[in-house]
Amino acid sequence: MNGRRGSGPRRGSGSRTNAEIDGIISEIGSLSMLKDLETKKFADEGEYADKIAKISGRDLKTNQLRKFFGAVRDIQRKESWNDMEVDFYLLKPKLAYSQGRRLIPPDFYNVMKVCMHKIDTGTDEDKVKNFNRLVEFMEAIVAYHKYYE
Repeated sequence: MNGRRGSGPRRGSGSRTNAEIDGIISEIGSLSMLKDLETKKFADEGEYADKIAKISGRDLKTNQLRKFFGAVRDIQRKESWNDMEVDFYLLKPKLAYSQGRRLIPPDFYNVMKVCMHKIDTGTDEDKVKNFNRLVEFMEAIVAYHKYYE
């Protein structure tokens, strides 16, 4: 045995979080739906996406960020929530796998996890709007991440 099986987020710095990120997670967690997240709150300089990109820094590899963002964009291109739903749920284990392998930092994982919990709620139309808000949030994170590279 190599000791890696089942070690998940307990390994190394996997449980480490940042107080600013905890605040972001708490604020997003208090929303009914992700679509209720104001654009200014996540896209403006010094706000959520900027903080996430800055704090995650080098721990968030560009390749992993783009891979996840690409998967999110592929889902967005689908016609309806019914078409999107299966692929949306498959994002969750992919994200967990990346965090378990330490390809993404725990802070990023935890933010994405709380966002994803706020997507599958409301009507199918609400769910699509919630998902589109995730795409916008991700676009902002990618942009700020590139800025801090």
